[in-house]
Amino acid sequence: MANTNLRAHCVKCGKQRVIAICAGCSEEFCYNHFTDHHQELSKQFDEIEFNRNLFRQTLTEQTNDLKEHSLIQQINKWEEDSIINIQEIAKECRQILSQHVTKHIDQIEVRFTKLTDQLKQIREANNFNEIDLSQFNKTLNQLAKELDKHPDILIE
Repeated sequence: MANTNLRAHCVKCGKQRVIAICAGCSEEFCYNHFTDHHQELSKQFDEIEFNRNLFRQTLTEQTNDLKEHSLIQQINKWEEDSIINIQEIAKECRQILSQHVTKHIDQIEVRFTKLTDQLKQIREANNFNEIDLSQFNKTLNQLAKELDKHPDILIE
């Protein structure tokens, strides 16, 4: 830190004495003020170490608790919002699908009731043959197939 020079002036007191030159700032000091200058530099160095320790603490805290990182929190919020949106859309889709399925079943129910009435009439009249039985069986099978068939709805 110091070079000695025997006949120069101290930047602090201006006296001509045996002095030291600071290698960092190139200023000339008497030995008394050179010691003061070194103490100032030591205080600055202490402050840098203190700030470094604070930074280490902050770095360690963020490393240990990534859940609290602001970007992680943004992702968590996005996830929650997305789930709520998906749940709302799924609820709406279920309602729409329920309406279509109910309509589909109601149409089959009307045709089934008509078939049931025809069967009752034929049974009461006791007037049926193989052709009638084949037609009733065909109609009943067709209704069963339509009930198993999903309405023309595509889920994307």
